[in-house]
Amino acid sequence: MKTLQPPPHLLGSSDRTSIVTEGAYLGCEGIVRALNEGADIVLTTRVADACLYLGPLAHEFGWSLDDHEKMARGMIIGHLMECGAQVCGGYFADPGYKDVPGLESLGHPIAEVTEHRIILSKLSGTGGLLCPATCKEQLLYEVGDPSTYLGPDCITDLSRVSFTQVLPDQVEVHIQSPAGSPRPPTLKALVGLREGYMTEEMVIFAGPGALDRARATQSILEHRFQEVALDAQQIRFDYLGLNAVHREASPPLNGHEPYEVILRVAVKTRDRKDAEKLQKEIDPLAVNGVYGTGKWATSASGSRIRSVIGLNSCLVAREHAPITLTYY
Repeated sequence: MKTLQPPPHLLGSSDRTSIVTEGAYLGCEGIVRALNEGADIVLTTRVADACLYLGPLAHEFGWSLDDHEKMARGMIIGHLMECGAQVCGGYFADPGYKDVPGLESLGHPIAEVTEHRIILSKLSGTGGLLCPATCKEQLLYEVGDPSTYLGPDCITDLSRVSFTQVLPDQVEVHIQSPAGSPRPPTLKALVGLREGYMTEEMVIFAGPGALDRARATQSILEHRFQEVALDAQQIRFDYLGLNAVHREASPPLNGHEPYEVILRVAVKTRDRKDAEKLQKEIDPLAVNGVYGTGKWATSASGSRIRSVIGLNSCLVAREHAPITLTYY
């Protein structure tokens, strides 16, 4: 692949030394070419997930890559299959609301495809659930506008898809034409940039007043960070179990005080020496902080400081990502 040219705003300057990795999401063309030329096993660079299924389908049925309807048909099949057992109830399961039996032995999907029919099923005797609801959730998984699902080989209208339960754990996929339109002129690419360092620490509190002690510890650390002139791009305090995921949208406590609280502190810095300041401020809290301060114990040896490689998305012209085949 040629060197990609990410937009300048991703770099912050014309200097490319901050780039660690770059790669475009390719389509099924290389897979189809390799299979057509007799390859038994095809190892790819990064391709769109669904193309791992679209490629063999296009090869088997002799589809033209310019046939937008055929490409959309294959993309829909691939999109339903790409996450494995997710379409068979994995990640769909929500106990008491959407119950799925046998998650400990979850079956993987099977797609039986002809030019006129698509049947999804799984091995009998395996756990899980395959029904229109699981298929609909998978169809909309990681999708923006369902009517304009952008892919490297075509644009697919997922609103043209419906499902029918044929037998238990067997679903027929219906695609109403037109469902496909020409591929976009660009490819999505991911550019990995060096973005400094990050580290995290956790402090555990239990018993009466646990939340107040965690808040007091946050206040201590905020003052200490000012004292030691911590130069951080980002400082984050999370109360695990209370607001770490939904942050400000988390529901109020309404007078209920948790018995246990874990305060997570994470910092992101440009310089490693600044990242080292977090542990130096956390360690003394065992005897210099509020009572009952329990420091996070870890089996990891050495520093928890790690380099940050930020993934940034951009669009690149297709000519910057030519396809080549190498045979072994």
